[in-house]
Amino acid sequence: MTSDETLPAKRRSRGTGRVLIEDVARIANVSTQTVSRFFRAPSLVAEATGNVIREAVVATGYVPNLIAGSLASNRSQVVAILVPTIANPVHAAPVEGLATVLRSHGYQVLLGSTGYDAETEQDLIATFLGRRVDGLIITGISVLPAARRMIEAAGIPVVQIWELPDDPIDMAVGFSNFETGVQIAEHLAERGYRRTVVIAHAAVVDTRSAARVAGFKAASARLGLREAPVIKVDRTTSVQGFDILDRLFDVDSRLDSIFAVSDQVAIGVLLACQSRGIRLPETLGIVGFGDIEIAAQLTPTLTTVRINRYRLGELAGEMLLRRFQGLEVSEPVVDIGFDFVVRDSTPNRQMR
Repeated sequence: MTSDETLPAKRRSRGTGRVLIEDVARIANVSTQTVSRFFRAPSLVAEATGNVIREAVVATGYVPNLIAGSLASNRSQVVAILVPTIANPVHAAPVEGLATVLRSHGYQVLLGSTGYDAETEQDLIATFLGRRVDGLIITGISVLPAARRMIEAAGIPVVQIWELPDDPIDMAVGFSNFETGVQIAEHLAERGYRRTVVIAHAAVVDTRSAARVAGFKAASARLGLREAPVIKVDRTTSVQGFDILDRLFDVDSRLDSIFAVSDQVAIGVLLACQSRGIRLPETLGIVGFGDIEIAAQLTPTLTTVRINRYRLGELAGEMLLRRFQGLEVSEPVVDIGFDFVVRDSTPNRQMR
């Protein structure tokens, strides 16, 4: 009954052979208005009728035209999120948290990767706004002025994540990256480390990395320590470990500790040290950032900064939902804080 021969030709899209809503309605023995209502608001359709329509959809392979529906309702039921990279696992959890919150309310998530490039981010914003997304999540605060004007003109709710902007576009969920750098510097100083080299991200738009380095430097100066040399890497990945290790010792052959602005880099350097016979943590302390899952499985386990990344996405999603429902967001800028996790990679040198 569901073969192509049983579907009336006059009801199929000419040229494509695409199944139309009329085909579903005919097989389910209901009106096209009922089928349309089922896709827009299934709770308004009787359960038995909904089951029959669902079976007809499966039988025909029908895919509803969401673009037409969004034009009629002015709602796409899609939220876009921009992340700098999908290669770093720290950016996966916020996406998952966001998707979980939104999915239960009928929204889907569209993901864009900027590659730490402001112009790419601007192009993606233009594309997503052109697709009439209902809301937008942006990682960080480094949005180009033209992109910000486009967002403000669109009039949709926006949440910036991972930072606490002084002048948010709309709403924000984040923490003080500066303060994480402060706590790392204080920890290393308390444990007797005096010759730290910092590994930072070279991308100008990565203001999160820059803030961590600034916090580290400020705390070091306050504690009367030397200003730590900083080397910059183009991509915060672990595969650069050996090259980075060579650069570290070129900068300071007597370094006793490393602060890397991402766990991926810290882990890459840690593995490179072990491959070259450098004893860890006896001769070199290492601190990362992000607390990715493998950080606690290494030998030595990695001292790092933990962010509740999943909650970051959840909160962003909850804020958007309130705005979609026409409700006020009582706290438009939320500081979720962070935890400093001390592990084996930074033993107390004072106790030796």
